[in-house]
Amino acid sequence: MMSGTPMSEQNPQSRPAAVLRALARVLRPVARLLIAGGVPFQAASESLKRAYVAAARRHFPEDARSDSRLSLLTGLNRKEVRRLTTPVADEWGPESVTSFGAAVFAAWTVRPQWRDAEGRPRPLPRRGEGSFVELVKSVTLDHRPAAILEELVRLGQAQVDEDGTVHACGDAFLSQREFSDRLGPLAENLQDHADAAVANVLAPSPAFLERSVFADALSAESARRLQEEARTQWKRLHDELIARADALEAEDRALGRPARSRVRIGLYAFSENEDAPAPPAPGPTEESRDE
Repeated sequence: MMSGTPMSEQNPQSRPAAVLRALARVLRPVARLLIAGGVPFQAASESLKRAYVAAARRHFPEDARSDSRLSLLTGLNRKEVRRLTTPVADEWGPESVTSFGAAVFAAWTVRPQWRDAEGRPRPLPRRGEGSFVELVKSVTLDHRPAAILEELVRLGQAQVDEDGTVHACGDAFLSQREFSDRLGPLAENLQDHADAAVANVLAPSPAFLERSVFADALSAESARRLQEEARTQWKRLHDELIARADALEAEDRALGRPARSRVRIGLYAFSENEDAPAPPAPGPTEESRDE
């Protein structure tokens, strides 16, 4: 993230316009996903309203102690606020079974005790010592091992032999089956990335790692090779960080430190052909809206 004047020092009158300019860029890929997923604007608008209310209650609790205060803070009327504070049953949460499935799969492929001599995730008995059940319990006690196994099998990341032996399948936790299966990791990764970036903008000094490398004078072949290099570097970093996280968890247990914090560390790469047609600039005219 480029350095600049902290938001607290900017002219307050310029903040809404500056935020909306940034939002226009951030929302473009989101709008692409919504259109591809068949989500009409009205449904997306409902989700944005709920996000406004949830963010106000979580991050501005002193200013959101009542429906009236929430209404002032968000710009939504009190009737809408009351409606929007009702729970949404199917909302994706960070404690989902798929999330824990990803964590179990990562432990299986990275932690030495679950790998064979060649470094591959070894086949595991369903139950007993050194079993799949033990693997799951080493990661989480919040979901039944049977539920985690069912999810991994559904996603094509595990299979079970007739004798009950569980095998890992694939080299990365990315479902190749269903469009909907890929939305969970997308939501979790983008949420935490956005939370880190927003916190850095709002704080007097950046509190989180949030950096990127940018090059705009490459051929398509060079861009592909650079992305492959990033994948290789990420695999090494991924394995090292999981080993370090395991060591720190053991240290926390030994010292009796409260374990209530979570950390997500990621890396991304994106490339595009700059000769592709640019999207039309937003504007108030009928011609702009028709485009």
